[in-house]
Formats: sequence, C-alpha cells, structure tokens
Amino acid sequence: MNKYIALLTKIHVHPLLWMFCGIAVITAHFQQLFLLFMIVFIHELGHAVAAAFFSWRIRQILLLPFGGMAEVEEYGNRPFREDLIVTLAGPVQHLWLMAVAFFLWKIGFITSEGLEMFTRYNTAILLINLLPIWPLDGGRLAFLLFTYYFPFSEAHQKTVLFSAAALVFFVIGILLIEPKQLDLWIVAAFLMISLQQEWKHHRYIVMRFLLERYYGKRSDYTKLRTIAASEEERISNVLQKFYRGQKHSVIVTRANRERVTLDENELLHAFFAEKQTDASLGQLIYA
Repeated sequence: MNKYIALLTKIHVHPLLWMFCGIAVITAHFQQLFLLFMIVFIHELGHAVAAAFFSWRIRQILLLPFGGMAEVEEYGNRPFREDLIVTLAGPVQHLWLMAVAFFLWKIGFITSEGLEMFTRYNTAILLINLLPIWPLDGGRLAFLLFTYYFPFSEAHQKTVLFSAAALVFFVIGILLIEPKQLDLWIVAAFLMISLQQEWKHHRYIVMRFLLERYYGKRSDYTKLRTIAASEEERISNVLQKFYRGQKHSVIVTRANRERVTLDENELLHAFFAEKQTDASLGQLIYA
C-alpha cells in the first residue's frame, strides 16, 4: 500500500470532535459541521503527508475540533528542519484553502455568506492552532525553539510552563471577549488536561528521547557539545543535559584533577544495557 494512502487508516476522530458533531446535529448546523470537519481533516493531512515524506513512524492521527495530533515514534531525535516542516505543514494548508474559497466565490460557485462562514472557521482554526500552548502547533514550535537552546529535558519543562502561562492569558481573553463561547471553554479545558498529562509524563518523555538515541537509528549530528562533570555526578544527571541533534562528549574531572573523556554512547549503554541507573561517572570509569 502506498505510504500516503496508508495514512488514512491511521486517522481517528477524537471524542471532543464527536461532541462538536453532536452539537451541530442537534442544532441543525450541518453546513458548519461539514466545513469544520473538512478544514480539520486537511490541516491534519498536511502534518501527516509531511511526516510520511520524511519516513516518520506514525502511530495514529487524532482529529480535533481545532486541528489534530499526530502520535509519532521519533521522540525528538529527527533533524530540526524535518520537525519544523512537519509542524508547519498543518497551518500552511489554511492559506491555499482560503485562496480556493476566494476563487470559488469569484466564479459564483459559493455565496458571499458561504465565503464569510468559511473564512471565519478557517481563520479561527488557524489562529487557535498557532497559540503557543502545547500540544497545539504553536506550542510545538515553542518546544522546537527551546530544544535549540536548552537540553531536551529542560526544554520540555520550559515548554509546559510557558504553555501554562499562555493558557492563563487565553482564559483571561475568553473571559474578557467571549465569556459565553462554549467551544472556546471546551478548547481551554482540553489544553489544561493535556498540559497536566504532559507534565506528569515528563520523565517518561525524556526516557523515550534517550532510548531512541541509544537503540534507534543513528542520526547525523552536525555539532559536538562538551559536557563537563565531576566523577561524583550520577550518569542519570548527565543524561538530563543531552541536547537534541547534537553529539555529546563528557569530560570527567577526577579527584586528582585528571580528566577523562567519555562518549555519550558509553553513558547510554551503562544506563540502559547495564542498568547502572544509580551509578556515578566515577564508577563507570573505574569499572
């Protein structure tokens, strides 16, 4: 089966979107329901096609009322450029969709009211997705930016905290501008639950990043980063300082001021293969 056609088998509708569908059916807003589903579907298909182009391993794709979530098995170890393209591939779909809608209006295929409705839905979904809140596309872009300047573990924590602050401003905006807009409150509640889960699973997410680094496909690193540590420091603490997309060399200063250089694979092997989860760098050197 073609890898792009196979993407359709991985698409699932999130219960939140089913809820919006139910509300649309009850209120007889069938046209709005069709537009919402079409825009969300194309948005997420943009992410999926880009991911398939780079041969990412996609577990499933969830359709939400304001976009989608692609669950992949790459865990932060793909090239920065690929991650950026996959993330932006969703929002850019809204641009050509708007151009097509305008063209259909110009030739009289859709009415002015239809164009206005489509523009409102298309713009709303795009803007919500660009909010810097995880797991929205804007939040993923913020995460990419943080991983460029900070170790993966620290970048993930900063992303969640930054997203939480942005969510507070989003809620304040709802209170001041559209306090009776139920769909916005549902979005805010979903984002709050997602952030709670992301914070709760922080250690698991970092372990997946390190596991993929050790067991997964070796990446072509373009930069070498040196990490200075003492022999008393634990291997697990040093692993928390690993960056995405960079090869690490650990310089260990011993008690007699002698320096020993360890490759990152030595630490990963000791941690995962030899189960030295509580060992110090000194124990690794003297072993």
